[in-house]
Amino acid sequence: MKQQGSALLAAVIAFGSPAAFSTERQPNPPLVVNGEVSLTTLDFDAYVQKVPEALRADFRSNPQRVKPTVDGLWIQRMLAHKARSSGLADDPILASRLRQAQDALLAEAYLQKADATLKIPDLTKRAEELYKVQLDEFKIPENVHVQHILVATNCRGRDEALQRAKEIHARVAKAGEEEFLAEAEKSSDDPSKNRNRGDLGFAPVNALDKSFVAAVAKMKARGEVSEPVESSFGFHIIRFVGRQPERVKPFAEVKDDLIAAERQKLIDKMRNDEMNLVRNDPKTHLYIENVEALTQRGR
Repeated sequence: MKQQGSALLAAVIAFGSPAAFSTERQPNPPLVVNGEVSLTTLDFDAYVQKVPEALRADFRSNPQRVKPTVDGLWIQRMLAHKARSSGLADDPILASRLRQAQDALLAEAYLQKADATLKIPDLTKRAEELYKVQLDEFKIPENVHVQHILVATNCRGRDEALQRAKEIHARVAKAGEEEFLAEAEKSSDDPSKNRNRGDLGFAPVNALDKSFVAAVAKMKARGEVSEPVESSFGFHIIRFVGRQPERVKPFAEVKDDLIAAERQKLIDKMRNDEMNLVRNDPKTHLYIENVEALTQRGR
């Protein structure tokens, strides 16, 4: 019996009181406590609001994020407590900075509440109008799929590079895809061959060297291999794979982005209107002479 009493006493010491055994969740459970200073679940929840909404669930479920966050918040809370105890909070400049930080948080919360209550009309028709007048912005340039072998001129003379390119071309002019890519792995000076074996995949033509584009424009049949083509990098032996013609994105593909942009414009206008109401409030008096004096003090 004495042994059982000792165990209960140890449990009470460890957990604070028998109430700690309650299965009822407290409304704002403490996380860390030191005397009169505490860090609570609400403090943690408030911090998590800084995390983008789409990432919050992952943040909360990851101990490697939660534990360091609690540690950092606790250190900050205790150092702030020590600052107040030492009288730093009474410093006029620090007190003003604290007020500014609070103002910034509350001002943004006010505007976010206004965002949420703003009535947004159906913007589909507006998006359709914008789509029609901005068609050029939705054009996707021609894409070509090619494979190539580069003989660079930055590590050898031009004549030597051209000769080497001709020799490689003779080996791959009639080669199939695997033979061509195997030759690219062995002979190409393009460092990207280590990850793509010389296969550039589909790329917009406006991202390629002009002479390269001119050569590819003449190629039609899949598997066709070009003569050596000179560019600013050296000589290329190009194998044509395929072509995606220029196209315009359909409205359905860009509708959501257009509507989101128009919605943001309405929100931005509402926010600007709110700020102008503050600026133009007739009860506000601007002491312009004191504002101008600030520039004199800075000199």
